[in-house]
Amino acid sequence: MVRLFEKIKGAARRKGKAPENNRPCSFPFHVLQQATNNFDKELVIGVGGFGDVYMGVLKCGTKVAVKRKKMASWQGQKEFRAEIELLASLKDPNLVDLIGYCDEENEMILVYEYMENGTLKSHLYGSDKPSLNWPERLEACVGAARGLHYLHTSSEKGIIHRDVKSENILLGENLCAKIADFGLSKDGPELNETHVITQVKGTPGYVDPEYSHTMQLTQKSDVYSFGVVLLEVLCGRPAFDPKLPKDEVNLAWWVTGMLKNDQLEQIVDQKIVGTISPHSLMIFCNIVLMCLAENRVERPSMEEVLRDLEQELEYVHGSISSAGLSAESSDDESYHDDASSRLVRPGEGKVLTRSLAIKAYKRASNMPHDSSTPSTSRPVARAYQVPGGNNMNGFLELHSIQESISEAGNSHDSDRDFTSQPIRQRGGKTLRRSLGKAYVRDDDL
Repeated sequence: MVRLFEKIKGAARRKGKAPENNRPCSFPFHVLQQATNNFDKELVIGVGGFGDVYMGVLKCGTKVAVKRKKMASWQGQKEFRAEIELLASLKDPNLVDLIGYCDEENEMILVYEYMENGTLKSHLYGSDKPSLNWPERLEACVGAARGLHYLHTSSEKGIIHRDVKSENILLGENLCAKIADFGLSKDGPELNETHVITQVKGTPGYVDPEYSHTMQLTQKSDVYSFGVVLLEVLCGRPAFDPKLPKDEVNLAWWVTGMLKNDQLEQIVDQKIVGTISPHSLMIFCNIVLMCLAENRVERPSMEEVLRDLEQELEYVHGSISSAGLSAESSDDESYHDDASSRLVRPGEGKVLTRSLAIKAYKRASNMPHDSSTPSTSRPVARAYQVPGGNNMNGFLELHSIQESISEAGNSHDSDRDFTSQPIRQRGGKTLRRSLGKAYVRDDDL
């Protein structure tokens, strides 16, 4: 363990951080015994592959979560050290803090901050904890997405969690969501590599099928798993449930099949049915479908997922605050009722650069536009707003632009395959934006 913390100090120095601020405490075993009433089973608040998690109270009165390795656990010293090393070098509001550890008397114990509201899973199904409403569920998704985005961008190679699931997303005060359980985490690929070859590990129902088949691990494997979490949030059921009929056992496979048959309404958790606007439901499902794309290249980054979820949350909060204030809101609702069942599925959308979207928009609407939206290095169709006015003006369908074209280049390519329909927009707020690939609806053209 001494050599472990020498590595931590070195990593901290390389990052320009003071290691004293990040270094976890070493707890004597008897202190944690006392804090958990000798590991009383009545204090168990979680069970995982590594071991049971107990609620404990230190002498100073601080509540902690104490994770004690099971004697028969397949996870051992390697995972134990990996989690300490990782959390000692990272600090983010959406990652669970590691307070300390104990490695004496053949024990392997990790001590975390106590998250008073438990797991995200426990507020969706399988427990008597209060269910989250739709805005609260979106808040949790945004918090978890921030934590994953931080992991993926916290170092040159990034860190892949490898076990993203609703049970590893914890809710603290004010339902603030944090990512937990880093025992399976791995560094991302070298800069000249696209993936890491590694033994397949994770939880059934969440594991990226491409990773499972090829043993090629990337950050997009986390994106797939996060897409499954989003489905749990929407559907209120486990990612994998062998007690269900065969075609419903795997949540991701079941939902994609239901969406192909335009059975969107039948997958929504009954506890939130009627509380989600058709627009919000449509956008959320499109985010899910992009995360679950079979080909990892077609999946968005966590940065893009986060950006879309934040916009969706902003839309939901705006809808709540303005509910019932104008007839326009009811007009908007009826518009989305008509369009919500026509979701874009992986393969239907094509790549479009920001410059092409602006050019297409100019040709389509002949109206002023806001071109100040930040560009990105990925070929992404972003949101473009029409300043002023509340009119609904059709929809721009984006087709058949397969390659990335620079802001300055190839004007002849930019003239291909666009329909002459302006972008829908209301009250200065974009009603639809896409991320990663340009996934759009094809309604009423």
